[in-house]
Amino acid sequence: MAISWIINSSKPVELEAGTWFGDQARALPEFELLDHNNRSLTRSSLNGKWSLLFFGYTHCPDICPISLQTLSDMVAAIEDPDVVAALRVYFVSVDPERDNPEVLASYVNYFNPAFTGATAQMDQLKPLTRSLGIAHEIRNRVEGNPVYDVDHSSAIVLVNPKAEFAGLFGAPHDSAAMARDMTRIVEYN
Repeated sequence: MAISWIINSSKPVELEAGTWFGDQARALPEFELLDHNNRSLTRSSLNGKWSLLFFGYTHCPDICPISLQTLSDMVAAIEDPDVVAALRVYFVSVDPERDNPEVLASYVNYFNPAFTGATAQMDQLKPLTRSLGIAHEIRNRVEGNPVYDVDHSSAIVLVNPKAEFAGLFGAPHDSAAMARDMTRIVEYN
């Protein structure tokens, strides 16, 4: 069932796959991550474009590769090149010990070379993930063993061009519906 949300005072938008926060959007906290090109990624880096952030890890057996493929399919399904140009996709690793910039570069480029991978140490990640309601926890970790699990949320976070937390896409993700939602959001703002 589609829900109508008001993005601006004159143009309602029906979202199929997402939840829009409208005037309840809130500024992201200050943060600093390192992207897969060894560059700093901060809150101000998100200004000026619509951003989709997915939090996971490269050793993930299921939801991460499925979600990144869905995001790639979503971008491919957007017909308006201006909408594609207004959008950025970020994969933020919550497994900084295994997911260094080189690993992230290889991983995100497999799905889409325009995507950006980023991570930081846990003390730098947690303020950002907490503010977005993204849960994550490293489990079954044994000292010296590089094999362990990471539980994490599956939501895709929408950040508006003012670097505000503006909405969510919950799982299961539908690339075609997300493409239509992102087109509506970008075109009406």
